[in-house]
Amino acid sequence: MTSVHPVAPGTAPAPGPDGAPRVVVVGGGITGLVAAWEAARAGGRVTLLEASGHLGGKVRTERVDGLLVEHGPDSFVAYRPAALELIGALGLAGSVIGVNAGRTVHVRVDGRLLPLPEGMGMVLPTRLGPLVRTPLLTWRHKARASLDLVLPRRLGTADTSIGALLRARLGDGVVERFAQPLVGGIYGAGVDELSLDAVLPTLRTAESEHRSLVLASLTQGRAARRAAGAPGPRPGSPFRSLQDGLGVIVDRLVEVLVELGADVRAASAVTSLVRAPDGTTTVRCADGTCLVAESLVLAVGAPALAHLLAEHAPDAAAALAAIPQGSTTLVTLAYDADLIRRHVGQGWLEAGPAPISGATVSSAKWPGRAPDGVVLLRAFVPGRLGPLGSAPEAQLVAAVAAHVGSVLGASGEPQRWWVDRWPGAMPHYTVGHLDRVAAVEAGMAALPGWHVAGSALHGVGLPECIADGRRAGRLAAACGAQL
Repeated sequence: MTSVHPVAPGTAPAPGPDGAPRVVVVGGGITGLVAAWEAARAGGRVTLLEASGHLGGKVRTERVDGLLVEHGPDSFVAYRPAALELIGALGLAGSVIGVNAGRTVHVRVDGRLLPLPEGMGMVLPTRLGPLVRTPLLTWRHKARASLDLVLPRRLGTADTSIGALLRARLGDGVVERFAQPLVGGIYGAGVDELSLDAVLPTLRTAESEHRSLVLASLTQGRAARRAAGAPGPRPGSPFRSLQDGLGVIVDRLVEVLVELGADVRAASAVTSLVRAPDGTTTVRCADGTCLVAESLVLAVGAPALAHLLAEHAPDAAAALAAIPQGSTTLVTLAYDADLIRRHVGQGWLEAGPAPISGATVSSAKWPGRAPDGVVLLRAFVPGRLGPLGSAPEAQLVAAVAAHVGSVLGASGEPQRWWVDRWPGAMPHYTVGHLDRVAAVEAGMAALPGWHVAGSALHGVGLPECIADGRRAGRLAAACGAQL
């Protein structure tokens, strides 16, 4: 296996006979694995260092007694192509699956499960009739939202929160019953703190071009329906997964990296980086190992990245440290189907006080997630809801199961459960996030050959992380080759 070999601090190994650039990737989550794969494919001699004993970060799949348990994300969106492109390149395209037919998602309001309006976009339905008829909004809410049709533009040039714009144009009802469950559920934060320009810049464009957000949404819906009426497949749910879970992507990436001659090291924590005048970097690990690299990819979370950059790019480190980090907990429950009296489709979102922000019924959403007679469900406990997510496991599971059981009309307890906690692992793109991103990028410009990637800056979804990893891997291989 070709690798970057351990060396004494401050010394560099002799170049290999092939002259390939030496690339070190710090971080073995999905972003780091993809960056290493891209750099190795481009001819780099790659070493990947992961601090924990587990590769893949939040992406991990477990098969147990016929159940497929995703310990992190369970899907990705097809309209951002990076994930599907990677899956195809890894030879896994035949394993891609879509959501089961009959997809119905509810919002729970005042103890009632109500379906999302047909044609729902990220914030508003794309058809007027469902918006008028939906019981999710009261007539007072609808009357307030209708003012959007006549209100002047409200946005200035400065960034603002998603919630501030929507409350000003559409009122509190749309925010609390549509935007917060949908947008806040994805980003794990409240819409009154999330950045408009970083998270939903399309709303700025919508107001600029149409003035009214309602008119913009209806226009978008008409265009989509015209496109759907054209020859070709009709659009369905944008969500995709893999038949055997997303962990297959991680397994295949590791296999291919080894085939490409990369050196993949788990349980190898990086403690510091020493940059030499010739542009090479000595990477020091907690076990005393030192590696010398011509190019570097830093694919770790914002706090760890800020620590590694503090000496070399203090302004970038300060901007990274200013990115709030949220916590989230995932509780997966398996029920005997005979105990469930109320069917809830593929899940629900909470629009009021509750110990969870929502739940996905995996066994209804995806084929092959559970054997007949078992209901497999994932419930989400973001840190913004309070301290429950960090409570002892017995207390956490009891509270979540009690709430979920009441919604499902369950006449008994779950037969099995799994708890996955992600403390401080969810970057929140709050107001001013793009300024922080610009500060990081300006700081990194002074460090040629060093590249940052991951969810801290350009997107928290799987496709965004994959695209960022590929970009960083290509740059690392190219920069290393120039030294």
